[in-house]
Amino acid sequence: MSDTIIISGSIADLPQTASPTVAGYPAATDGQTAFGFSGLQFLDHTDFDALPARQRGRLTRPYARLSQMISRLLAQTGLSPSDIAGQRTGLVSGSMFGCSQVYEIHARLRHLGPRGVDAIRFAQATHSYPISACAIDFQIQGPCFAVVNTQAASLQALLCAWDWLRDGRCDRVLVAAYEDFTAPVSTHLAHRARATPGLVFGESMVLVMLERDSLATRAKSAPVLLDVAAGQPTDSARACGTMAVDHLGAEGLLALHRSISIPEPAPDGAQIRLPACPAGIAVTLAFNAMELC
Repeated sequence: MSDTIIISGSIADLPQTASPTVAGYPAATDGQTAFGFSGLQFLDHTDFDALPARQRGRLTRPYARLSQMISRLLAQTGLSPSDIAGQRTGLVSGSMFGCSQVYEIHARLRHLGPRGVDAIRFAQATHSYPISACAIDFQIQGPCFAVVNTQAASLQALLCAWDWLRDGRCDRVLVAAYEDFTAPVSTHLAHRARATPGLVFGESMVLVMLERDSLATRAKSAPVLLDVAAGQPTDSARACGTMAVDHLGAEGLLALHRSISIPEPAPDGAQIRLPACPAGIAVTLAFNAMELC
């Protein structure tokens, strides 16, 4: 495909600074902070927690947040839900640990047996549930895929989106990355953080829209995605793994989001290369102008 691929929109939700006044979180105790275990930073889930129990049971935190973020991304890019509906839009996500419901269903089966798991809870116990449910909500009928593997998961998802666009399977792809800390993931990460002083893990969700330039409605100042390739990482202006808080599988896409939102001073036409250290996936961007989205 000869059409240029651009990044037409990017948003991210990150943990707030821990505060003992944050609603929905217990007061600090020994080995904990107001936002949970010491060494963990959580997103603000108060809106989700405030939902009626019956409604909350039919959702998951990643699904509810991703649905809201897609609406926010549409507002940012000037698109409507009908613009992303249909077979020419894809949706892919990347996460190191995926959905906690995958682990919770085992406890539910142990305590309640098969009768305690209805069709919705069974669907929720899949790593693809957040993007599949959002695809249904927004009538996205293109390829839909969840990548759950290593710290490079979000850049693996970006590579997947790049392939779909390059091969002509899609005109537009939404790429999401997230980490959701509930048991047993939160307990595991808390033990890791306690064993390594200064190590901090953070929840996050990032959403990026890739489009074929010929169909994009964004200004031409949008960054151009020149290449996503697997190989040995090289030196770069921004390398993943340099953040004070480790966002695990979401970190690669978060580094991309931050490079778009706060580009380093550079002349027009400058390029920034973003390697994913663990897997050697490299992303190259070109900035046509410094007035970015």
